[in-house]
Amino acid sequence: MPGNVMHSLVRAVVLDEPINLGPDVVELARLNKVLLHVLRVANHDGELRVSQEDSLRRVINIVAEVEDALSGIEHAFIKLIKPITYVPADVDVLVKGSQAPLATSRLMTLGYKVLVHEPYTITLVKNGVNVDLYTHPSAANLVYIRGEELLNSRVEANFNGVRVTSINEDYEVALTVLHAIYKEGIVTLNDSATVFKWLNDDSLKLCARLKCIHALGLTLNAMLLSIEGQLRLPYKLPMGYWAVKLLGRVIGNTQYTPSILQGIRRINDPRFIMQLVNRITRISY
Repeated sequence: MPGNVMHSLVRAVVLDEPINLGPDVVELARLNKVLLHVLRVANHDGELRVSQEDSLRRVINIVAEVEDALSGIEHAFIKLIKPITYVPADVDVLVKGSQAPLATSRLMTLGYKVLVHEPYTITLVKNGVNVDLYTHPSAANLVYIRGEELLNSRVEANFNGVRVTSINEDYEVALTVLHAIYKEGIVTLNDSATVFKWLNDDSLKLCARLKCIHALGLTLNAMLLSIEGQLRLPYKLPMGYWAVKLLGRVIGNTQYTPSILQGIRRINDPRFIMQLVNRITRISY
């Protein structure tokens, strides 16, 4: 992929500069989870734009329903509200551990079906949209940040006209880099642009306190290198490097080490091999 295409895409997302839409730009925007943002910036009115807008409306309806259902439950939408326009692949909601069963029950009464029940995550689905209820954000059942830490930063926010409970921008920056580096092992332009637009002294200090400054640097550097044509986003961390980084974070913090046992048990899960193959072969998430 020519470096100038990546450069133009970054400017379209970060600076809202118009961009010529060709097949290469569309595919690159899709992989980087910024397709709707680019379509709007380019003022594109074709079928692809209609499809993306319809998908976003479906997510908005789910978010509104979930927010209403979780009234009175300690919760916060995470990785949802960002300074760019995009269609979330799923809806992620952090809930207090002791209230996760109640949250699940309320959603099931509204027609949501449980797909997966893991130690720190319950995945439900309705109308083709997955809703992940987290007690602690984790990767392979290894916790990389405590849920309570995020819940303590709750604020009222606006998601496309829907009032929701979310986390503040500083914590969203920290969670963005933690999720990209430690869970997915992939940095997208969606991630880099979110961090670039929202990074300030407070979020920088928070990243330092949460010991994810290096992850922050990787996320921003990936975008800078992509502008220079030295790197193509999404950027996938080498598998071994990702595993070492994740294990190092978990082992290095006593708040996260109890999840190691859950991580070991994950190996015996029948889905483990399939998930491992998917992680090795995928180029985005």
